[in-house]
Amino acid sequence: MKPTRHIAWSALLGMALSACGPAPDGEEMELTSQEQGLEAGCTALSPSIASHSCLHSNTSADHVAVTATSGSTASTPSLTGTHKQFDVTLPAGATGTVKFTPGTTGSWAFYLNKSITFTAKSGATTLASALAKTVSTSCGLTNYTVYNLTAGTTYTLELGTASGNLVGVIPERVEDYNTRYYQDADGDAYGNNNVSILSACVPPAGYVTARYDCNDSNASINPGAAEVTGNSVDENCNGSLSN
Repeated sequence: MKPTRHIAWSALLGMALSACGPAPDGEEMELTSQEQGLEAGCTALSPSIASHSCLHSNTSADHVAVTATSGSTASTPSLTGTHKQFDVTLPAGATGTVKFTPGTTGSWAFYLNKSITFTAKSGATTLASALAKTVSTSCGLTNYTVYNLTAGTTYTLELGTASGNLVGVIPERVEDYNTRYYQDADGDAYGNNNVSILSACVPPAGYVTARYDCNDSNASINPGAAEVTGNSVDENCNGSLSN
């Protein structure tokens, strides 16, 4: 593991994050506390999460029928498990209630296939969402809301009225989709190994997934560049000056 570097983000996100430099291929990275949740400054989740949700929406075997109750009662059903679309039948013309108990602490995104009100509560306390966005997908999912939830705690989810009294809900743990992005200061599409972030959000401008740029201040030097012989410069970052 390389030493943790502190990256100034004031010009990018108006905040500061610390990020661990990349480990050698095959070595697991230890996540810092900054990397384990939905970071401040996140404007949208990575489209890869919606794409994964669509796999479940398009797979009939992943659909689970649930009938919501009117308010929280002893018979209120739970959305149990992940990698499923819960087809929730609501009380006719009214708000419906279901429960959700996450198995893992983290940020949880709830993708819906209808634009209705969606609220999470812990007891009588209404939780503040970490992020709420509309989304365009090929499978009909229209929006998502993210809440920071604690493993083993049972939350009440309230779903507003929906056409046909039916709405699809897909819970996804955001951290399962973390991707490491590397700062590309010279704009050549290759990033600096030692300046990176781990995020499930759309990355800020100037960050890319490709790395191994050995000179991130010169766009003509990167792993995709052609090597020029005889000039004592390693243009393609392979550690050799001749090929």
